Amino acid sequence: MTMTSSSNEIYLAAIEGGGTTFVVSVARVVPLHEAIATPTAATGNNNNGILQIGPTTLQILHTTTIPSPENATSTSNNSTPARILDETCAFLRRHLPSDNGKYSAVGIATFGPAGVNPTRTKDYGTILAGSPKREWRGVDLLTPIARACGLGDDGGGGKRVAVVGFDTDVNAPALAEFRHRRYLQEQQQQQKRRTRQSPSPDNNNDDKPLTSLSYVTIGTGVGVGLVLNSQPIHGLLHPEGGHVAIRPLEGDAFAGYSWGAERSPYGGVGTVEGVTSSVALTERLLQMEEEEDGVGGDYAAITTTTTTTTDARKREVLATLPDDHPVWNHASNAIANLCVSLLLLTSCQKIVLGGGIMKRGILYDMVRRRAWTLLNGYLDSVEELSSEERLKDVIVEGSWEEVGSGLVGAFALALDAYESGNGDGEDMNGDDKEESIDVPAVQESSAKQEEEEKRQQSFTSGVLAGIGLSFGCALLSSLLGHGRPRR
Repeated sequence: MTMTSSSNEIYLAAIEGGGTTFVVSVARVVPLHEAIATPTAATGNNNNGILQIGPTTLQILHTTTIPSPENATSTSNNSTPARILDETCAFLRRHLPSDNGKYSAVGIATFGPAGVNPTRTKDYGTILAGSPKREWRGVDLLTPIARACGLGDDGGGGKRVAVVGFDTDVNAPALAEFRHRRYLQEQQQQQKRRTRQSPSPDNNNDDKPLTSLSYVTIGTGVGVGLVLNSQPIHGLLHPEGGHVAIRPLEGDAFAGYSWGAERSPYGGVGTVEGVTSSVALTERLLQMEEEEDGVGGDYAAITTTTTTTTDARKREVLATLPDDHPVWNHASNAIANLCVSLLLLTSCQKIVLGGGIMKRGILYDMVRRRAWTLLNGYLDSVEELSSEERLKDVIVEGSWEEVGSGLVGAFALALDAYESGNGDGEDMNGDDKEESIDVPAVQESSAKQEEEEKRQQSFTSGVLAGIGLSFGCALLSSLLGHGRPRR
């Protein structure tokens, strides 16, 4: 079933690519002139299929998970890369806009490591050989998805499609969070200018523009996405912060998770992912239970190194643990170590934490408390880091965890791709472009002009007063001189 649309409407496709499931969605950009119930600013989404990413409102039209939950647990081979990609492409073709047979743009947010450099056409859009998911190594995601979206390739056999955004499933949410939070900050600053409010005396950095943000997801793995100087970071590849080494809690004898045995930095021992991923926490829990039963601590002998449905079911036990279980101390310590490393290395203004493990709400305060301890007063001169309480504004929750930050990130990639590749005179609201006016800049310019006019008026008044005073003194001196008797 294709979608009917008018020529000036913008339709976006988004794909969140996981190693076992894909989430695929189609949305329409809501024009400014169209009345629609918008989400609250704080959450960015509501229950009516309306999603807000910064200034852009999206109406979610179709969404599916591949394979479906019921098929994912079956014994049939529904989770192979070929099967998942085939069903993903079939879904996208089924909902193509009918007027021109293509989407306006598409965003793909995938697990890594992935080829995200468009100048490296050999591996751009593919899962790289270093992936722990063997069956996905070398799989090209971009080409079949772009063709299913009616976007083809660059015409020369390459894969640099202008209106396709491709990045990791952590860089993409980082971009979405950055766009959204910067927009909210700009709105607040405009409101202050309109009402002539002064910055809060408790924080003289209220008006400092947001230019940097890190998004961290903690689930079966740990991923880190970075936006610095308002741009997602790629460099040699893309951030792989989940594999940085940490300082474990004193007396911690955990040998690292089983996934780290092959191609993981440090062998997965003493790393963020090797301690706080759901895989690591489950294996730690089982090891603790084995030791309590007197069986011994050689847990590696009874674990597997592959991901299976049975492994996923084992990890579900984490949701049943009480808040005071010791595994959460290890988890919060590892995450806090990562946060401290991010603050020291990137000086990012926000660290957004998300993923399945962070659904354990107590972890946020535990992470902030541990991060404050680890910083050891070194960054107290930075106002935002001057107290544990202030860390609540730095280490924060995600904006779209209920919807899925990876999927929202994919839509953010599509938005960026559309804005970069679109030159037909339309803006993101589906209306004809008009001359762009930077409201904050205009307001600032007006304020400066008003201040300059006041200075000029003060200067002119001073000059006139000086002339008047000089003239008066001269006149008085002349009169006094004429009235003095001659000798």
